[in-house]
Amino acid sequence: MDPITIGLAFTAAQAAVSQIKQAVALGKDIHGLVGQFSKFFQSADAVHTASIKAKVANIGKSDAELGRQALEFAMHSNKLREDERALKDMIYWQIGKPQIWDDMIAERTKLIKMRHAEERAVEEAKQKHKEKMAELGMLAMYFLGGGMVLFALLVGGIGVYGSMEEKRVYEEKMTARLVVIQRQAKERADRERKEQEQYAKGAN
Repeated sequence: MDPITIGLAFTAAQAAVSQIKQAVALGKDIHGLVGQFSKFFQSADAVHTASIKAKVANIGKSDAELGRQALEFAMHSNKLREDERALKDMIYWQIGKPQIWDDMIAERTKLIKMRHAEERAVEEAKQKHKEKMAELGMLAMYFLGGGMVLFALLVGGIGVYGSMEEKRVYEEKMTARLVVIQRQAKERADRERKEQEQYAKGAN
């Protein structure tokens, strides 16, 4: 929350206090001031927690700027705590209905605890989502890496199989050629032998 927004929240809280005091002074029923009390506590909480929520926004500011901002936070927060005590005393002693204040503070405390629990649940859900996404990312990387390894093995296997198949086909062709050469040689030898036999018979 920036200083301007904090200033607006402080002003809103002060206005709510003024409206409550004026209404009580005029004798109005306090039960009709729920909206003003809600506005005061909401604005006061915004100012009280401003220093925590403004940590990121403080980056880049000078020491003097941070010092002035811290002083404004402290002064605003202190004034609103004084206003809260004044409202309590007014309800306790001027109106004479302390139970209203006690019930209001108890309900406010319960709602704040519920809000904190919800915020923690949201943060935990976000953290679990981040962790799940990180796990899915790692699984995707492992899957992609495994796929690449399998693809490389497949390509390598295809290459080896292709080489072996080429060698087998080449050997079959060489064997068939050798058979043909041997058959032709045998046929030629047989033919020459017959010619020699016929020549020998003719000479006789």
